Amino acid sequence: MKMLIGTAALVLFICVHLIKLMRMYLIVMERRIAFDRFVPAYLRTTLVNLLIPYKLGEIYRIAVFYRISGGFKTGFFSVLVDRFFDTLALVLILLPYQLLISGKVTVPTILLAVFIVAVLVSYRVFPATYEFLNRYIITSRDSKRSMMALSGLEHMNGWYEYVRDLVRGRYGILLLFSLAAWMLEIAVLGVFSRFAGQPFTVSDFGKYIESIVSGTSYELKGAYTLAAAAVTAVLAVIFTAVYLLGKNKRK
Repeated sequence: MKMLIGTAALVLFICVHLIKLMRMYLIVMERRIAFDRFVPAYLRTTLVNLLIPYKLGEIYRIAVFYRISGGFKTGFFSVLVDRFFDTLALVLILLPYQLLISGKVTVPTILLAVFIVAVLVSYRVFPATYEFLNRYIITSRDSKRSMMALSGLEHMNGWYEYVRDLVRGRYGILLLFSLAAWMLEIAVLGVFSRFAGQPFTVSDFGKYIESIVSGTSYELKGAYTLAAAAVTAVLAVIFTAVYLLGKNKRK
């Protein structure tokens, strides 16, 4: 019975990261990154993220995707967009739970919600703001400082256009993938808890989700993270070997 439960947990875990992998690939697919090169890169960066707390492994992910894409903007903004949709889905799960079930909205959840709203509003109003400021600076100012401001504004517009190209036509599916990944991850934890011989209730669901946001302790989180890291490491070795073998054959 335990073997069956363990297998179910493994399959669900692979499904979670298959969805996350496809979400990230959807963001960078137009940057001409070969899929067989993308997969081991994703797995390596995921492994580092599991081992390093507070998502500091994202810095490594930016570096890796910068290297395989050949552009800093792809490495930096693709990771930021991926994190944004992941956080948006997390807030959409956390807020209803805390409002309707636990009865207490935590400070980290509020801060994340404020961040999400601020990003969405900024993204929405930037084009009109850019157009106004650009016209104002060009027609009303003629100095070195105004030219520097205009140059900075053009850089910001370039970044905005780049991010828009990364997500154009994909907003809905990126959010759907993010929600599905979080819900499946909760299912994985539930099955893993049963494998460990411990109950998993709605309260445990809340504790796990809140521990991700606030850094509070959750009993099974350490064991689950170690198991996840072990599986990811094995997958990373396998897919890296497959990529290298394929690369050697093409030479």
